[in-house]
Amino acid sequence: MIDTKGWFALGCYLISDLDHTLLNEQGRLSSRTILTVVKSQLPLMLASARMPIQMLDLINQLQLTGPQTALNGAVIFQPAVHEFRVLEQHAIPDQTAQKLQNLVKTEFSELNFTWMDAESWHVSKLDQQIETEIFYTGIQPLFDVDQRPLKNVLQILLIIEDSKRLKEVKKRLIASYSNKIAIHEAGDGYLTINAAAVNKGCAARYLIEHELADYDQLVAFGDDENDLPMLKSVAHPVAMANASQSVKESAEIIALSNEEDGIAQIIERIAPNKF
Repeated sequence: MIDTKGWFALGCYLISDLDHTLLNEQGRLSSRTILTVVKSQLPLMLASARMPIQMLDLINQLQLTGPQTALNGAVIFQPAVHEFRVLEQHAIPDQTAQKLQNLVKTEFSELNFTWMDAESWHVSKLDQQIETEIFYTGIQPLFDVDQRPLKNVLQILLIIEDSKRLKEVKKRLIASYSNKIAIHEAGDGYLTINAAAVNKGCAARYLIEHELADYDQLVAFGDDENDLPMLKSVAHPVAMANASQSVKESAEIIALSNEEDGIAQIIERIAPNKF
């Protein structure tokens, strides 16, 4: 067994995905997870495909005060109780975003084209997938895609439940714009598109560049494909038991599943003197 107690001696800085990793399958933090994070006093950066506003309640529950990462690394922000301040952001070039929208409308017209800036989620229409996302995250979108110009697009989100269709769309986008965008599958039919070189690895890069942590101190938790750049950017990558096989193969250790409070269990092993 790997000596995770030794990680604490280095002064660990944790980075964690949210959905299906830190959160349970209802999209909530368990009481054990909250208590463990708070009592450990270990710094924690959340790294999510969600928007900053979707993360604030979770940040408050965990009593986090440091910088956080949203939209797959497109935004680094400093949270406050009911607001946040953008520290760093990387948008898809306006022209590229417009071309992507035109391609989706022309070749995949059945898809609901949605995109995010730092403040809002812009959606073409209300459908079952959007209703589910509203219920799961609590965010209310703006139905203004056809009226609003594409400016400062930090992330494009396409929800495609048919896995074969998702692969077709992903292949087509990569064939046309592979050098201009970063594209990831985020599980459950989610296809996220960001600016080139933007991914969750930006979380680790930010902490190191701003001297908040050294590489050897970084411990990251993830479950899905879009977590791989983050896991490959830290000294100690941890996969959840419910993670995809590619994530498990990239991990130093496998934690219990998100339904079993896997991250809480690892934190308790890292810092046993806190419990």
